[in-house]
Amino acid sequence: MQNNEKLFLETRSVRLFFRASVPGAIGMVASSIYFTMEMLLIGQLVGQTAFAAANLAMPFILINFALSDLVAVGSSVRIAIRLGEGRKKEADNLFTVSIIVCMILCAVSGIALVFASPAIFRMMGAGEALIDQAMAYLGVYAIFSPFTGLVFAVDNYLRICGKIRFSMGINIFMSVFCFILQAIFLWLMDGGIAYAALGSSLGMTLVAIICLLQFLRRDMALSYVRPHFSPAVLWDIIKQGLPVFLNNISGKLTSILMNSLLLRWGGDMAVSIYGVLMSVDGIIVPCMYGVFDSLQPAIGYNWGAKRKDRVRAISRCCVIAIAFICLLSVVIIELFPDVIFSLFLAADAASLALAGHAISIMGLTYIVRWISYAAQSFSSAIGNNREATVLSLCNALIFPMLMMFTLQPLGLEGIWFVMPSAAALTSMVAAVIYFSRIRRTLRLD
Repeated sequence: MQNNEKLFLETRSVRLFFRASVPGAIGMVASSIYFTMEMLLIGQLVGQTAFAAANLAMPFILINFALSDLVAVGSSVRIAIRLGEGRKKEADNLFTVSIIVCMILCAVSGIALVFASPAIFRMMGAGEALIDQAMAYLGVYAIFSPFTGLVFAVDNYLRICGKIRFSMGINIFMSVFCFILQAIFLWLMDGGIAYAALGSSLGMTLVAIICLLQFLRRDMALSYVRPHFSPAVLWDIIKQGLPVFLNNISGKLTSILMNSLLLRWGGDMAVSIYGVLMSVDGIIVPCMYGVFDSLQPAIGYNWGAKRKDRVRAISRCCVIAIAFICLLSVVIIELFPDVIFSLFLAADAASLALAGHAISIMGLTYIVRWISYAAQSFSSAIGNNREATVLSLCNALIFPMLMMFTLQPLGLEGIWFVMPSAAALTSMVAAVIYFSRIRRTLRLD
């Protein structure tokens, strides 16, 4: 505990940023990039139909992971604050309860998705061949869901314990190991889409077990205890994690509707184009998430210790970093949209031109994406759930749904503008929340 307190409460903010946030961002990207690599292998080795099927199923798989994030983020905020206040027994109980709840929720969700997904795919307008491949992919993830979901939870707890470099290292190991398994199954064994999911699931399960064993060590700030379940504890976890969960689940529901419209207006190829950008998004967003999430324990510690000056300094470093990440992403996407698409799928000249045009439009999203993300992440880190929830819903559900309805008469061209227009509207709401709430909250006492 003394080492953690010294790291979070005494280390200079800029040095703390480079010591915690940079490795955390690398680790978060590493923990997510295997999805991008998985899609790349599916597109290049299995084919365009399989790529579209995987992207059709991916929002359903990520709904399962969203439940893990609900528990992990919700408990991490309170655990960090309790540790900062010196209430270790309560922190240990929250940690133990969260591990158990996370595994149960992911298992139940995996079963439910397997039974519900075929009917939903048909309602979206997918053909039977596409549905068969999507279900083969989704079914494997469902089998391993208690452990694959847990990977994202234990990562939060490792960082709270100050094991930032270990977290980064294990995430890099997971990505490399998953990629090796996928390459063996898809390239050497010439397996189908289910084998891609099997490679990821086996790799994630191994990493989850390794991470769980770490908390048996005596030098960890958190340890397992006999769990004490109570409605108050469970509600506290849900309440704190609700903004992130709503953002995740709303985003997946939005993706499902987007895929439905894309199937109607452009068929499998339109779904594949959207899937390519989502694979790129799977690198950009975790990088932003890793910056703030890695310093969430530090913000929680300092907030609990009444150190608003350090909260301001740490948050400023985070905002600058995620703004840089987003603007650099825009430059790369706008310069090389057709190259990005070609990494995932081979296409004729007409399809490549359509893909380059669509990706360059959707890539404009990241010009302002960092504004709402910074406001939402900070609000969540200090327990201001109302503001974080509003921004989550605006970004992932309300404005995307509004823009889909508004731009649908323009057909496929209008659908490409949904993401950037929704991001712009959400950034306006974030600016209002910042000037009316966040800036006042950060004023020194």
